[in-house]
Amino acid sequence: MKVGYIFSRYLHLSETFILREMWELEQQGHEVAIYPLLRHGGKRHPRVAQLRAPVRWTPWAPLASHAYWLRRRPRTYLRTLAEVLWRNRSDGNLWRGAVAFWGKAVGIAEAMQKAGIEQVHAHYATHPALVAYIVHRLTGLPYSFTVHAHDIFCHRAMLPEKMRAAEFVIAISGYNRNLLEQAVAPPRPPIHVVHCGIEWSAYAALGAARPAAEPGGLRLLSVGTLEVSKGHRYLVEACAQLRQQEIPFQCRIAGGGKEYTRLRRQIQALGLAPQVELSGAATEEDVMQALSWANVFVLPSVRLRNGKMEGIPVALMEAMASALPVVASRLSGIPELVLHGRTGFLVGERDVAALAGALTRLQDARLRKRMGAAASRSVRAGFELSANVARLAGLWAAAHTREVAA
Repeated sequence: MKVGYIFSRYLHLSETFILREMWELEQQGHEVAIYPLLRHGGKRHPRVAQLRAPVRWTPWAPLASHAYWLRRRPRTYLRTLAEVLWRNRSDGNLWRGAVAFWGKAVGIAEAMQKAGIEQVHAHYATHPALVAYIVHRLTGLPYSFTVHAHDIFCHRAMLPEKMRAAEFVIAISGYNRNLLEQAVAPPRPPIHVVHCGIEWSAYAALGAARPAAEPGGLRLLSVGTLEVSKGHRYLVEACAQLRQQEIPFQCRIAGGGKEYTRLRRQIQALGLAPQVELSGAATEEDVMQALSWANVFVLPSVRLRNGKMEGIPVALMEAMASALPVVASRLSGIPELVLHGRTGFLVGERDVAALAGALTRLQDARLRKRMGAAASRSVRAGFELSANVARLAGLWAAAHTREVAA
C-alpha cells in the first residue's frame, strides 16, 4: 500500500515515534511518502537517513494547484474553503492554521493524486488532520489520523467533521478513545486504540547490560521537552527533599525547551547544582546512553489549566523496556502503561512528598530489579513497534477491502 503521511514538522526530535512508525511500515513492505507542513530548524534526527520515503515539500501559495482544483472541482474547492474557515472560527490557533495551511493542503492534494497515494494518514487532530480532510474533500482519497494529547485535550474545533469524514481514528490510549466517544456524538467512525510502539529489543539490550550489583545511590533520569506540562520543577523539589533526608542520588534531566532557564535558576536556588544536571536536547543515541546510566526513570507530568497534558509518553516506554522502574503521574493514559506497584509507582500530580516517597522506596536495589524486569515484559507485550504498526496497516487493508466490496 502507498501511504501519504502528513504531520507538522519534519522531523522534530521529540516526535521520534512518527519516524519509527514510517520506518517500520517500510520494513513491512509498504511504500511511504512524506508531506510535512513545516520545516524544523533544529537538530535533524539521525535516523531520517534510514527512510526510503521521499519528502514532498509544497509551497505556501501554489497558484497552479489552486487553478488545478478550481478547474476540476470549483464547488468543492469553494465550499471546503468556506467550511474550514467557518468551523474553526471559535479557536484562534486553528483558524490561523486553516488560513495558513489552505494553500499547502491544496498543493498536497494535487501532489498526492498525481503520485498515486492510496491512503492518507495524519498525526495529530489539529492542522495535520485538517489538511488530510481537505485532501480527502478535493481528491476523494481515504484518510485516517492518530490523536495524541493536546490536539484533543485543548483544540477541538471541527473535530466532529474531521472524524466523521475519516475511515477511522487511531487513539494512542483507551483514555483518548473514551474522551473522543464523549466529545463526538454518533455517527462517528470506528476509534481504534493502537499504542505508539518502540523497538523493544534495542532497549531490552540496555537492561541486560546493566550491572547486577549497582554501586552508589539513586541515579534518576527524566527525558522530555522542557515544558511546564512535564512537571520537571516537581522532580527538582523532590530532589531537594532527598538531599534533606541525606539520601544519595544524582539526577539528569535531558531535553531542551522553554523551561530551561527557569529550571536552572530553581536548581541553583536550592543548591542542587552538583547533583541535578540539565543535559540539553537529546538525540536517540543520547537517550540510550542516559538510560544505560540510570537506575530509576521519573516523569512527574501535570495537567495545565488549558487542559494540556501527556498522552502516553514514549520516553516512559523506552525506560521501561530498558528494565528501569519508573515513577510517573497518575494522569491521562499513563496508568495504561505504568502498573502501580508492579512496574513502577504512580503518584498524584504536583505531589512532591509522594514523589520523593516513591523515590525513597526505590533505594532498594532488589525492588528496582524486580520492577524493572516486569516493566520490560509489559512493554514487550503491549507496546512493541512491529506488532502495533502491523495492526495499523491491517486496519487500512480491511478498510480498503470493504471499499472494494461496496
